[in-house]
This record gives sequence, structure tokens and C-alpha cells, in this order.
Amino acid sequence: MYYLGRVNISVVLPMLALDLGASRAEVGALGTVFFWIYGIGHFVSGEIGSHVSPFRMVAFGLLATAIINLVFSFQTSLIAMLFLWGLNGIAQSGGWSPMFRILAERLHPGRIKRVSTVMPFSYVFGTAFTWTLIGAVAAIGDWRIAFWLPALALLLALAFWWKAGIDAPKTKSSGLQLGTIISEARGIAFIMLAAAMSGYVFNGTLIWLPTYILDTSLVAENLVGTVAALTQVIAIIGLFLARYRVVRGSQVFVTSVQMLSLAGIAFLLLTVTEGILMLLIVAIALMLLNGAFGLVVSSMPLLLAQPGRASSITGSVNMMSTFFGGMAGFSIGGLVDASGWGAVFAFWGLLLLLASLLIWRRRTEENRWLEAR
Repeated sequence: MYYLGRVNISVVLPMLALDLGASRAEVGALGTVFFWIYGIGHFVSGEIGSHVSPFRMVAFGLLATAIINLVFSFQTSLIAMLFLWGLNGIAQSGGWSPMFRILAERLHPGRIKRVSTVMPFSYVFGTAFTWTLIGAVAAIGDWRIAFWLPALALLLALAFWWKAGIDAPKTKSSGLQLGTIISEARGIAFIMLAAAMSGYVFNGTLIWLPTYILDTSLVAENLVGTVAALTQVIAIIGLFLARYRVVRGSQVFVTSVQMLSLAGIAFLLLTVTEGILMLLIVAIALMLLNGAFGLVVSSMPLLLAQPGRASSITGSVNMMSTFFGGMAGFSIGGLVDASGWGAVFAFWGLLLLLASLLIWRRRTEENRWLEAR
């Protein structure tokens, strides 16, 4: 439900540009502002979520997002919209990390791995549902509906969340301790780097995949969006595959290494592949990447977190994936212009192989977590 108040803007950017008399590049700044503030917000909200009620943080995020979407719909100035959508980045960051604290502190350790592999489905289906719904209502011709409807839905989600009343067990916070944060960052540096690399590739594919398909000239221009959407549907299979492997083998680290490595190899194969086979390999690479990325940003933070620190760890890991994912927008575009898609695929492949190596070297961390619990 959080995604209704976040990715709704993607569908109506062309309509916003027309109504404001602005260029697409200018309204595209809304996404840039959101991305960077949302990334920083992950870290801040994650740390706050370790000291205050995560239930109330999630509720506040839902309420704030609903209000911001409603106020946004009445704006006629791009400057005001940029300010509001930046605030929305802060509000949205109050959801993911606090939720993971609730999971970490209310679930039996034996259940954490299984449940953590379900969470990534939220952002896949949340995005698909939002784009489908907002795309349909936006066809009416008034972009404001794309913000009124999510605002209402988010208020209903807030009522549902408040009635459920599920919170982390009450504990006395030791307060913000810089030494703890620094020590924690050192201990999870390897997964933060892996999240940065995989996040760069993951977000890069979301941003640039339609352009790549168009550039191949293998698909009619009016079918590019459909083909891109189909590759994302295929990518969902990766989440099921990751969950199946974890539930069966109970090894999150090894599963992520396998899927990241195979995805990296698939991207490298694209440097020497031509024709329709390229689209098939792209779909396979996205499937594997999707499954691995879900494990990196959801399961691993829960496994690495010390008691009471799940929100902070999750926030730090997701900050890295989001921050470096934001860099994919302009850097990949420059690389395509300078050296072509072959260079992009080679770069993506090497990044994923390096990320898998970082995780492989620390694979024993998972067994230590099991022993400690």
C-alpha cells in the first residue's frame, strides 16, 4: 500500500509536464529528489526505528504519505511539487525498516528466514498494482486523480494497520550511540557494498530496460512497453525461486551467491549475443537478479542484526542500495552514449560477480547467527 503513494507519479509524469508547461526533464527531477531523500531517509528512519515504536512509525508514514499526496494534487508550481515529493521520500522511508524490527522481534528465529523471503514480493506486486490502477484512472485525463485515490487508499491502510496494533515488544532504549552505529557499519560493510552493487544494477534495469529494448530494434516501438513489462513478470519467478531455495536449504547467503553469480554471467553473455536470444537472456538475468536482490535487502539484514538493531541494519543496507541505485540513472546513460550497451552489460556482470564474491567470503556469518540463537 505504501507504493500507491510513491510510484503513482511515474505514470502521470507526461501529463504533469503538459499541465505545468514544463519539459519532461524538469518533471523528471521529481523522481531524482525523491530517490536521494528516500535513500538518506532509510538510514535515519532505520536508526529511529530501533529506539521508538515501529508500529507508530509505520502509521505516521502512512498518514504523512496520504496527506502529501492529497496536498500535491492541488499544486500548480513545480517548485512546490519538488518540495512535497521530497517530504514524501522521508515519509516513505518510515515503512520498510521499522516493519523489519517487528518481524525480527516477534518471530521465532526459525521463522525469520521464511518470512523474510516473502517481503520482497511487496515491492514487486505493489508496483505492478499501482501502475495498473493509476494507468487506468489516469486515462480519464485528470492527473490529480492519481494522487486523490492513493491518499484515500493509504488512509484506509492506516485504519487497518492501527486496528491490527502489531508492534515490537516494548524495551528500554539505550539511546543513540555513535559508537554502536560505527561498529555496526564495520561489521556489515560487506553486505552494504553488495547492496550498493546489486542495487545499482537492479535500479539500472528498471530505469533503462525499455530504452535498451527500443535500441535493439527487435520489437516494434509500440510494443516496447509490453515487452518490458513481460520481462518484469518473468523476473517475479526469481523471487519464488529464491524462496524455494532458502526454505529447502535454509541458506540465504549461499542462495544469494548462486543467483548473483548466474545473473552476472548472464549479463556478460549479452556482450557476445545477438538477435532475439538477447531478450531471452535479459529475462533470465532479471529473474536471477530479482531473487538475489530480495535476499540482500530483506533476509540478510535480519540475519546480521543484533537484538534490537534490525531496523537500523535494514535501513543502512537499503540506504546503500537506493543511493547507488539513484546513480544508475545518469551514469548508465553516459556509458551507453560513450561505449554502447555491451559496456553496460559487462559492467553490470562484473559488479554482480564482485557482490557475490563479497557475500561468499562471509558465508559463515549465517551459521554463526543460527548458533547464537
